[in-house]
Amino acid sequence: MILWRKNIVDNIKAYYKFILLIFVGMPVLAYSQKNFENAHTRAIYEFLYKTNPEQTEFIKSDLMYLDIGENVSKFYSRYEQVRDSIGDEGLRKSLSPFEINELRRGFARGTRPIYYNFQKKRKTTVTSNFSFLFTYYNESRQMPEWEIGDETKVILGYTCQKATANYLGREWIVFFTPEIPINQGPWKLWGLPGLIVQAMDADNFFNFTLKGFEQLKLPVPIIFIHKTYDGKEYEKKDKEKFQQMEKMYYSNREEFMSFFLGMKLISSATADGRKIERRAIPYIPLEPY
Repeated sequence: MILWRKNIVDNIKAYYKFILLIFVGMPVLAYSQKNFENAHTRAIYEFLYKTNPEQTEFIKSDLMYLDIGENVSKFYSRYEQVRDSIGDEGLRKSLSPFEINELRRGFARGTRPIYYNFQKKRKTTVTSNFSFLFTYYNESRQMPEWEIGDETKVILGYTCQKATANYLGREWIVFFTPEIPINQGPWKLWGLPGLIVQAMDADNFFNFTLKGFEQLKLPVPIIFIHKTYDGKEYEKKDKEKFQQMEKMYYSNREEFMSFFLGMKLISSATADGRKIERRAIPYIPLEPY
């Protein structure tokens, strides 16, 4: 049960907003978008990852799209894009949150952050949401200091060469192919003389592997999503604050709700009155805090 800190009217509005976000999954409508430019190329990656360092196998997967234009690229979850599209259509038809949730049943959930990488500006913008909070941050785009090795292997029919770099807190081992002369890659990885086809961290928490590459026959807009479904602008944070929010969101949801949203969660209890402790959500960030 949730107790709100405002008056009764505000409580009711907040409650239904909370229900909407929980069941609809925080979609955005067309008016909340801005078209940067059109993508001419798309790389499709399978993203495998762990949520606990003790796990011996990858337990989560996502399908990630890297849409590449002349000046900007966008890296995002195809799974979440599909779910958001279903939610958008449901809202346009004035469906209830429960009806929209039924439409989305069976469609896999994906990772929420979206990464916009600007070539000439050497800037990256990252957007995400945490319950009610839709946020973004900007950072300068620093090129990894790659060490290119001699090892090669064939991935998806492309001859690839190994490279390594300590980048943004992790040691990355990647394979890139000069056969696709694009200096891009999954997530924030870039700067090699060819597309990064596979990327793994030294701890074996994450693995991106190319599953498809195509020149787009029709223009695909690279859309910057910067407003919520009701037209509210995403909140700009600095990177440190964003990471603080993310860490608290997964490690202590009660503290997150109280600190950032002004809400207090009443702990559930068993029949004999014993408090049920809320567990942290298992999560390993791509970029260590």
